[in-house]
Amino acid sequence: MTSPIFVGLALAIAALWALAFARKHLDASSRSALLVALAVPIGALVLFFTLALHMHRSLGGWPETIGNRGFPEGLLQHESAAFIAFGILLVGLLLSPLALLLCAAAPKLRGGLSPVATYAAASIAALLLMNVAPDPFLYWWWD
Repeated sequence: MTSPIFVGLALAIAALWALAFARKHLDASSRSALLVALAVPIGALVLFFTLALHMHRSLGGWPETIGNRGFPEGLLQHESAAFIAFGILLVGLLLSPLALLLCAAAPKLRGGLSPVATYAAASIAALLLMNVAPDPFLYWWWD
């Protein structure tokens, strides 16, 4: 499996590239909208992979059972933050088709098409990237 550190570095490089592109090619309001649209997917992905790393280091390996019994307090807080971020990501992704339709239908909201589409695409990319985490961690995460 791919190392969480490698994935985190790859995401950081991708985020820096996106920011550099936005800074060079977009005006200030579009740049801000892009950053807001990317905040939740990138944040959720960072919390997910740092949770995997934190868990492996704190427990000396992967959990052998489902649940969080025996986790240190810091790991419990990290787990809670990652689950909340993941929930926000999923709710936003589920609502994005409705938001896209609303933005497309209302002329005054058409400027919101790009940020909403960016959010949806980044959320799907984040969900796909989560699958490169180690299998024992994914087994624990999805159960």
